[in-house]
Amino acid sequence: MLLLVADAVIVVFAGLLLVAVGMGTAHAPHSSRPVQSSDTPVLVWFVVWGVPAVAAVGAVVHARLRMPVTAVVQSLFTLVCGLMAVAWTRMLLS
Repeated sequence: MLLLVADAVIVVFAGLLLVAVGMGTAHAPHSSRPVQSSDTPVLVWFVVWGVPAVAAVGAVVHARLRMPVTAVVQSLFTLVCGLMAVAWTRMLLS
């Protein structure tokens, strides 16, 4: 149960951070400011795609230890992290 709560808190926090950063970097539709290209640091990419990778490893470990409930929780967490990583990637590349 504690693992489920911790995963839920992480997903909610990451979602709020995604919305906050996305809104902060959005350009106003009526602005005439030129679009600037900025490089994203490699560390950011490691964080964005590292969390789903670690969650997937955790799901496999729990499954190998024959812990079905926590394996399902970790698998769902991996799925959500993967979807959020795709959203972060789209935001960072736009």
